Amino acid sequence: MRSLLIMQERYLRIVKRRIIKLLAAALAGTLAFGTVGVSAASEVPDWLKHADGIKETPEQQEKNEELEKWREEKRNVKVPILLYHHITNDTFTDEQSISHISPNDFRLHMTAIKVHYNPISLRRYIEYVKCDDGSITLPENPIVVTFDDGYSSNYEIAYPILKELEIPATIFVVTDTVGEQADGGKVHYSHFTWQQAREMEASGLIEIQSHTADHIGMTTVNAGEQMRQLRKSKYDIEKNLGHKCDMIAFPYGDYNEEVKQEARNSGYAVQLLVDNKTTENDYDVNIPSEGIESLTRMTIAGSMGNVNVIEIIRKTVNKKVIPD
Repeated sequence: MRSLLIMQERYLRIVKRRIIKLLAAALAGTLAFGTVGVSAASEVPDWLKHADGIKETPEQQEKNEELEKWREEKRNVKVPILLYHHITNDTFTDEQSISHISPNDFRLHMTAIKVHYNPISLRRYIEYVKCDDGSITLPENPIVVTFDDGYSSNYEIAYPILKELEIPATIFVVTDTVGEQADGGKVHYSHFTWQQAREMEASGLIEIQSHTADHIGMTTVNAGEQMRQLRKSKYDIEKNLGHKCDMIAFPYGDYNEEVKQEARNSGYAVQLLVDNKTTENDYDVNIPSEGIESLTRMTIAGSMGNVNVIEIIRKTVNKKVIPD
């Protein structure tokens, strides 16, 4: 039965080709009869010449193969996003180490990351996730560095180290505390100014985005206050820095679907989530197929040594399962 079907298909293909040739010859003859001195072959229309379909050129085939290869590589990309806070030489407790790190340890972390990974900006990862034509690529072993809150130590200590090592970073600022000093009573640690923010952004390495207006737990307030926190912060960043604010990092990792929807309504295309746990079992990394509305970060504690950090990152990357 199968052999009979195959023979029928072959017969139909032969008949189809013969009909096309007869039609082409008939049309060519008609054109030749009506137009003196015109080559019949040259007058056969393209739609008839390619009645079996237009075949890809070798160049098109190569381009499509490269695009498919890019898409396959993209399906397997894993990107850790690290989170730092305050950098200080002051003595801090183990509990405080979740948001504190010494300048020396921070330098060791960044140096180790530079050796073992290829730091990229968060913006580049976002554009890569959104890309579908293969025009944006990532290096092997990409990694992203971020900061929360906007402490002066980010400008005074972290920024020079990042410049020296050419590591990009995104800083999520609490806009109502920008420029506030520790002796003013509003904050425990001083925060950098808008002028310092502009200076960092002018380097091309740093991008400033939102960590809300007042650093409150978003699920602890009503919808009106959620909107104010998101939109006021966005307005202040865009007014003072002159660029679009489209990323939000929720304080304390406190959010729910209503908060996420309000963020969308407020113009935040990118949403970053985090919890305050700092064991390797809690960590996760990002893959492009999961989008840009639930980016996860690894909170790096000051008590972690540089070797330990690299090992934790490696284990976290390896345990991430890519869905089929």
